[in-house]
Amino acid sequence: MLRFTAGAVLLFGLLCASFAQPVPEQPKPQEFPFEPANALVKYDCTRVVVQADGKSDILRHYRTAVLTDRAIREYAQDVTVYNLQYDTVEIITARVHLPSGQIVDVSPESIKDVPFPAFDKFYLQNVREKIITFPELMQGAEIEVALREITREVPMDGHFDYYDSFEGGDPIKQKYVEINAPASMKFKWKTRNGEIPGVKSTSGDRTSYLWTMENIPQIVPEPGMPPVPEVLKSLVLSTVPDWQTWSHWYDSLSAPEITADENVRTTVNDLIKGKKNTEEKLQAVFYFVSNDIRYVETSLSGRKAGYKPEPATVTLRNKYGVCRDKAVLMVTMLREIGIPADVVLCNAAWKIDKEIPAGLFNHAIVAAYVDGHRILVDPTVEKTKEYLAANEQDKPILVCNKKGETLEYIPVEPSDKNLFEIRADSRLDEKGLFKSVIHISTRGFPDLIMRTVLQSMPPQRRTDLFKQLVQNVHPSIKLDTLSFTDAMDFSRNVGIHVEIHAENYSVPAGSYLLFKVPGQSQTWDFLTPYFLNGSELTKRRYDLRLESTFAVRVEEKVTFPKSYRVRSLPEALDTRFGDFHMARKFESAGNTLTVKRIVDFSGLDVPLSEYGKLQDMLRKNDKMARGQVVLVKS
Repeated sequence: MLRFTAGAVLLFGLLCASFAQPVPEQPKPQEFPFEPANALVKYDCTRVVVQADGKSDILRHYRTAVLTDRAIREYAQDVTVYNLQYDTVEIITARVHLPSGQIVDVSPESIKDVPFPAFDKFYLQNVREKIITFPELMQGAEIEVALREITREVPMDGHFDYYDSFEGGDPIKQKYVEINAPASMKFKWKTRNGEIPGVKSTSGDRTSYLWTMENIPQIVPEPGMPPVPEVLKSLVLSTVPDWQTWSHWYDSLSAPEITADENVRTTVNDLIKGKKNTEEKLQAVFYFVSNDIRYVETSLSGRKAGYKPEPATVTLRNKYGVCRDKAVLMVTMLREIGIPADVVLCNAAWKIDKEIPAGLFNHAIVAAYVDGHRILVDPTVEKTKEYLAANEQDKPILVCNKKGETLEYIPVEPSDKNLFEIRADSRLDEKGLFKSVIHISTRGFPDLIMRTVLQSMPPQRRTDLFKQLVQNVHPSIKLDTLSFTDAMDFSRNVGIHVEIHAENYSVPAGSYLLFKVPGQSQTWDFLTPYFLNGSELTKRRYDLRLESTFAVRVEEKVTFPKSYRVRSLPEALDTRFGDFHMARKFESAGNTLTVKRIVDFSGLDVPLSEYGKLQDMLRKNDKMARGQVVLVKS
């Protein structure tokens, strides 16, 4: 199991082993109110002791029963990740309780403290792993760990915040969290996704807050669910009085690094040469920071590791940095050319509560102010013409400046800002030869997806993929032409040009010809299944969360022989609920017919109460896609 100390993200404290209930030496079979599980957490106890300066100690004590072979593999090692700048981790107890009642202590040789391995674009030299390898693990055995984590450095001096979940991937028999702090510290706290019983007590100059739960079912993940932190029963608390304090604090922390030197000035002035207006200048700076400054982290260094950015001058010189470094560089460049800008803290993964000003941020972007309008820009989104990735919609942000701002959410985009459009001109002759010229255009998130795919996929693989795609329409279809716009040309949206033909495409039946128009199905609309990930489930436990709003527009015109006329067309479809709409209709005039298809999803969430309506919509859509055009000899 892998876990991160709060010092790597938040702050920690000291645990009380007395929370652990006595456990029999010889565990007996028990009936628990849980679904079948791979493991059962017998108890998970945490006590945090907070000092007046915000520093804290924690002692965690947990014991887990291993029930299946899968759990043996999952729990063979216990990994705690910590930051040398923030934390010290000490293993107090590590042992295995065998089904026979024998207790096997983990030897010192099986407890390692090693550098955190590099991953993706992160090479963190001062982040380490404390790894416990358990001996003789078998079904029915139980692992027990007690560890102490000492947090030596806090982000905001004199303040403390904390987050803990009361649910996880395995059921939990007992869960305890106690926060013990000076009585003078004023906490705001909230439980999310249901009540967690808690009590408060004061003794002398210390106050304790205790939350407890028992018999907690496991979370069972499913595709398309909201981010796990949004569905977990959890606790969040903070002594920070309001979001304005966070905003002002981070502005003060980053302000010394927003300073231009001659290299910054020369670089940004070269970038804006020939640019006619402020928007073009902003775009030039964005393209440079997003594409030419690599997203790489080599250390979480400095007194405020994980928060304090590198100076803009250093990031430009190194040509790399993470989100906070790139944001500071971009703000510095924009201010240098007279465009007001601020650093913005963000949680790009999940929603956080407005009521509790806790430091649950994991990302940094930029707010630029152009002609009285604020434009949010994410300089980590590479190889795109969009300032933000569409999946950053409805995510919490905090603009950081001297005045101090409050928490807000990125607006949900109109669906047609994330548009996938297909236009086809097709012809069918009397011998059944079908030819079609297809133009595919993109905007917003579809544009970003296609750019990413095109840049990662070799040309032959692209061709093979489209050959497979067209044969899903009809086994005799051949791919004649396939071309793409330059994925690195940000002055235009990604476009795809396709030409196909098929012999014996129509089915003769006496004086009739029968065929299916490719545009009436999802043949060319290969992105809708991506956006509707999770909708394949007939039943769900959680709401369906879409990655982005999106729209699809399909229009295909088919010209057929003048010796035929339309006898019948597939049934029309027009179904909608809430923010979701699907429609398809056929029109005919003379020896031409046109099919128009619309998918318009302008919301991000399909609540459980509405999921049946979505299923009904998709069933109708699939049924209508199977209809055929019937022509009759004139």
